[in-house]
Amino acid sequence: MIGLTRYIVLAAVVGFAALSIATFVWGGAKTVLLFSDLLDGAWRKDFSLVKLLQVIDTYLLAIVQLIVALGLYELFIGDLDLPEWLHIRSLDDLKKSVIDVLVIFVAIKGVEVLFDSGSSADRLRSVGAVALLIASLTLFRFVKTASAKQRPTI
Repeated sequence: MIGLTRYIVLAAVVGFAALSIATFVWGGAKTVLLFSDLLDGAWRKDFSLVKLLQVIDTYLLAIVQLIVALGLYELFIGDLDLPEWLHIRSLDDLKKSVIDVLVIFVAIKGVEVLFDSGSSADRLRSVGAVALLIASLTLFRFVKTASAKQRPTI
């Protein structure tokens, strides 16, 4: 009976999968709008690059949601036929996969801030905060990977 409680996670898996699909559709809509803007001559303006980065951001968000859905399924329900790099064997593996995509997501947000119309000091503070967050996530991932390699196997 208690073993069946693992299927409660299916609610989260279905939720994240549905959210991922919706976010992919949202990214598709943003792509169509960007393409339309580019055909109208917007490629000559800096904001087109920001819009492109926002489209990439949307797809990265959808990928993170999909990774979480697949990871939770593999951890609690059963194995899936996935590429080796996407196999999730522990919550640490899931965190690692999410952090890898999150670092790119945050970096893109930092580049978007550079094109913001705010003051130079505000942009510098924001980019500094982004750099600090990326460094923290990278250090966290490095420390977790190093400690996992030092754990004795039973």
